[in-house]
Formats: sequence, C-alpha cells, structure tokens
Amino acid sequence: MFKRTVPFLVASIVFLILLFVTNRPSNGLFELPTRTYTLLMEGDGTANITETFTMRFIKPFRYVTWSLEMPEGTLIEDFHYDILQGPPLLGGVQFKRFGPRNIDVFLQFSRSMEEYVQVPKDGLIIELKFSYKVKNLLIQGKDFTQLFIKYAAEAPVVTKKLDVRIVFPSEFGQPIVYQHPWGLMVSSQKNGNMLRFIFKNVPPETFVEGRYVFAKILPIRFKRSENVSLSEILIHEKRYLQKNYFGTIFALTYGSFVLLVPVFIYRKFGKEFSVVYDAEYEREIPYKDSPDIVNGVVRRLCSTPDEHGLNSVLLNAVREKKARIVTGQTGEIEAIEFLTDVSKDSFIRVFDGFISENRLDFNSFKKSVQKESSARKFLQNFRKWQMEVLHKIREKEFMDEKGNKTVKSFAAIFCVFVPLTILIVLTNFGAEHRPMIVYIRTMMFLCISVGIAIFLMRKDVFSRWTKEGLLYYLRWKNFERFLLDFSALSMYPPQSIAMWDEYIVYATALGIAKTVAENFKKLNPPAETSVTNLILAQPKMLDVIPSMVQTASQTIAQTSSSSNFRGGTVGSGAGGSKIGAG
Repeated sequence: MFKRTVPFLVASIVFLILLFVTNRPSNGLFELPTRTYTLLMEGDGTANITETFTMRFIKPFRYVTWSLEMPEGTLIEDFHYDILQGPPLLGGVQFKRFGPRNIDVFLQFSRSMEEYVQVPKDGLIIELKFSYKVKNLLIQGKDFTQLFIKYAAEAPVVTKKLDVRIVFPSEFGQPIVYQHPWGLMVSSQKNGNMLRFIFKNVPPETFVEGRYVFAKILPIRFKRSENVSLSEILIHEKRYLQKNYFGTIFALTYGSFVLLVPVFIYRKFGKEFSVVYDAEYEREIPYKDSPDIVNGVVRRLCSTPDEHGLNSVLLNAVREKKARIVTGQTGEIEAIEFLTDVSKDSFIRVFDGFISENRLDFNSFKKSVQKESSARKFLQNFRKWQMEVLHKIREKEFMDEKGNKTVKSFAAIFCVFVPLTILIVLTNFGAEHRPMIVYIRTMMFLCISVGIAIFLMRKDVFSRWTKEGLLYYLRWKNFERFLLDFSALSMYPPQSIAMWDEYIVYATALGIAKTVAENFKKLNPPAETSVTNLILAQPKMLDVIPSMVQTASQTIAQTSSSSNFRGGTVGSGAGGSKIGAG
C-alpha cells in the first residue's frame, strides 16, 4: 500500500516546491499590509493625489525609499510627505531626484548607514503619506478623453490590500473603467462621483493601473493629446480581456484533460480481471520456474530482472551442486567456483572475462569493475542477460502492457513536454498578464506533478495481468507472505533439506532473503542445507551481486561526470510610485 502512495506523495512535494520557488517572498525585510491611493480630479484637469503606505518591518532596517516618475508632458507640483506613525527620522531626508516629472526620496531612520533601527518581535509599523498634484494627466484622443493612471508600480513584497479611490467632477459624467492586470480586483463600489476599488494580495513585482474612458471630448485646460480613437481603445481592451479569458480557460481545461485521461486509460486498460483464488498462504513453491523468471515477473512486474534475480540464480547453482562458495581462513566469502559446465546457463555470460579457471573471485572482480572499461563490459553483459530473461517472460504473456505504455507516452508528451513548452512561452508575457500567468503556471506545475506520479507508479497500475498472470502473481505473493510470517513458517516449516534451500533461493529472487534468513535462524535448519546455512553464516552473500552492479554503475557515473562540457498599451499607465527599504 505504501509503495502505491509514494508516487502521489512525491508528486505533491514537487508541486508544493514548484509553487514555493515561484512565489517565494523576494524581500524579508518588511510587509505591506495596506496601501491607499486617492485621486481627486479638478475641473481644469489637475489631479490631486494622495498615497499612504503602512509598512510592517520584521527585520532591522536603516531607510525607506519612495520614487515616482510621470510620463513626458506632465508636471508634478506641491509635493509633501508625512510620517504618520513610526520612529523619528534621525538620518534626515535626501531627494535623489526632484524634477518636474520625477521624484526620488530617501528617508533615513537610522543615525548613520552603519547603524540599524532595531525591530521588536511583533514588528515595527511605519505609516507614510505622500501627496502631490499632477497637471496634464488626462489624455484627449480624437473623440474621447481618458485618465490612464498607475495606482502602484512594482513592489518587492505582496501588497495585502490596495484601496483606490477616484473622484471626478460631476460634469465629466460616468467613465467606462478598465482595471489592469485582469483578475486582481476584489470589489468595486460607486458613491456619487467617487469610484472605489479594492485589490487584495497584489503579487510582488506587479503593477496595478486603471483606464477611465469618457466617450466625449472634455473641456479641460490641462491635458495631453494623442492621435487615437475611442474604437481603437475599446478594441484593445476587448482583446486584452479575451486573451486573459482564453488563457485561464485553457489552463483549467488542459489541467482537467491531464487529470481525466489517465483515469480513462486505467478504466480501459488497467482494471484487472477477476480470478477465483482465496488461499491465505502458499506453503510450497507455487511454480518451478527459474528464480530469475520469478524475480522479473513478481518483483519487477514482468520487467527485466534486477541484481537480486542474478544473485538468486548463483545461489540456485550452488543448490543444484553446479557451484560452491569458497571462503577464506577467516570465514569470509572469497569466490564462487563452478563445479560443472555451466556455459549453457545464460547467467554465466554476465561474468564473461571475469572468470578464471572456473572461479569468480569476488575481490578481484570488485577491483576490476572500478576501471571504466571493465565496468562498462560487465554492465553490457548484465543488460544482455536481463533482456534474455525478459524475452522469456514476455513469451509467457502474463501481462498486457498496452495501458502502461499508453499512459507513459501520454505523460511524456502532455504532462512534461507541452507544459514545459508553455512555461517557456509564458516568459514572453508581460506583467499585465500576471494573474493569468499564475493560473496557467500553477496548472502546468500540476500537470508536471501528475506526470511525475505516473512515471513513478508501478507498472501494474495501468497494465493488466492476464488471468494466468494474475494467478501466478497472487500465488507467489502469498508464498512471500508465508515466508515473512514467522508464526506461519514455524507452524509449517520446510519438510526436507531441499525445500530449505529452495525457499532461500526464491526468497532472494523476491528480494526478501534477509528477513527470511532471520526467520530461518530461529527455526534451526538442518546442517546439511548447502545454501541456507551458507546464508545464515555469511549473510553478506546476499549483497555480493548488488554491490558488484552498484560499483560498476558508480564507476561509469563518475567517469561521465568528470568529463568537461563545451558547448498606451496595458502596463503603460502614467506614474505608479515605488516603495522600498534597506
């Protein structure tokens, strides 16, 4: 049961990591609980703007910065700042820039740049207010007038609440309002001539702006002119909305597609046939297949046998008196000596070139595969043997793998390749599409996580055993349960010397030999057992082949890693102040 839940756990962890990495806070110095923006438009086109910032510092700091840049043709007047709450301004104020359309203010709260203002455990609140007038902020087109203004430029942290209030003279009439980026606004309300908009959890590095369109030419003094018509503006905004709607709907549809198709594949190809079999245990060897076949079918789910399968055929050769284990004076295992001609056995070709005088010396072999050429030769032989055994397994036709192959191909294309391609394409989208990007990116992360889960799932989840194959698998699994259950094993111990050795050989093939050896030790097997007592006396024999394969694989990996590699659109609203600290 645990093995079946591992893919989902891994996929969930990967999904959460991807979300955290892409949404981690970029500034751990302060938070922005609230930010307000109020614009009062006069009849002549002069805009009176007030901005307040509530900053909660969570680490020691020295200064706060605020900057504003207006477009060409505008004019900033009557700038004022106030510290509504917070510590005294010990280091003074510097204006890095102060021009007719740009301001850059440096508010130093520490005495010097070498000192820091200490912050209590529950944080330190600083509330700042900036007010100014802007002339020529309104834009007149061919047949309309508009206010296109940024309430906030990109901030290094999340703005938890942005409260915007816009007031126009009653003679202006009611504007058509468009907010950017799409998907950020939480609520809106109208109270007389005042329009109010609430934005919550504005992501870092994301601007917020509004376009207010009056479908007529307003008789105002302070304005800028642009050669654009109302129909062009409306078409542009319509296309912007359509792009966001389409992107979000696509993300939800594609995510649903990726989730539902594997379910369909499972129902069509993965649901098992029912077989009549209700035995609790199998107390005898269910089938007389060679242990490497059992390893490939049962442990590896009709796939290539692993190192335990190779170990089991070596032990089987000892059981059949075709070989014997050679130990040294200290009792340590040194080699395996083949007593008869085993050239017809396919497993022996794995050690081609490593056997001398019918003897495979384990220490010499381990030293040999620490060289790249020998390691590569051994692994090639090992893979050839695996494929030979796999061919025999497939001839039995125990499993229909169509569903597994289909879902793995689906995962490779639709859960990995397509989402990665979409994520690359998203890098070309600007901040004006930030919410849509977040939706699409989240769904692509989900698709990738689904793909990881599919790749990690056991082969038999989407494949289907044949009736003969399922019975074969269930009987061997019940035999495995019998060997692992000491109470059952002690009640029905092996009835002959040969059975003791058969049990340990097939336990090795099933990958449970170490646990079974512990159970056998408590049962005191007969001294005549050639394999069982060898394993009890020398449990390291169970690690011989796995360590060989691991050493050879590490040699190849180290060699490979040591080689050098050779090889007025949306977002253009006026203004938008920036806040920072250090």
